[in-house]
Amino acid sequence: MIKGWSTQSSTEVYRGPRLVVRRDEIRRADGSPGTYEYTEAVDGVRVLALDDRGRVALVAEDVYVCGLRLVLCPGGGCGADEDPEAAARRELREEAGIEADRIEPLTVMLRMPAGARTREHLYLATGLTVGEHRREPSEADMELHWVPLAEAVAMCGDGRITEAGTLVAVLLTAQRTTGPLPHQSADRPPSRPAPGTPGNATGTAAG
Repeated sequence: MIKGWSTQSSTEVYRGPRLVVRRDEIRRADGSPGTYEYTEAVDGVRVLALDDRGRVALVAEDVYVCGLRLVLCPGGGCGADEDPEAAARRELREEAGIEADRIEPLTVMLRMPAGARTREHLYLATGLTVGEHRREPSEADMELHWVPLAEAVAMCGDGRITEAGTLVAVLLTAQRTTGPLPHQSADRPPSRPAPGTPGNATGTAAG
């Protein structure tokens, strides 16, 4: 609670399988009253998988609520009492068929702080091995694309990537990356993939 603020009452307006809607009556430090309506939901994860050739794994899928097909880093919600890193590894495996030798936190972000009490944990995964995905039936339309990191950064600037967690994960990864990035077309397979390096992936260039 913010210093000097107090919650006078908290009412559960709606409870569903994925979120709770609450209405709180509060009193601020200066004595003025206020009402806040917000949602509570489980924490989420997004994981940016970066291969040895400087490409990132992005998935394209239809997202009902916003009515758009979005380009995203693999991710989803944490299960009950699930560790966020474990959730990140699970989502990466399920949506993209990727196992990672190393996974490190990028940041923890607030999804929509004025209207939602939930966090999103962002991770960077490296040392990748690509296998078969394990998507849920609701993810049947999902496609995996490999995009050079430099191109993913450009996509954040020109509107092809608009989801907040993916934007942050791409830009923080680009900030962390040192040395020149490989310049090549998206999804162009190497002539001889190194051991543990993703080669051909399902799908074509994202966009």
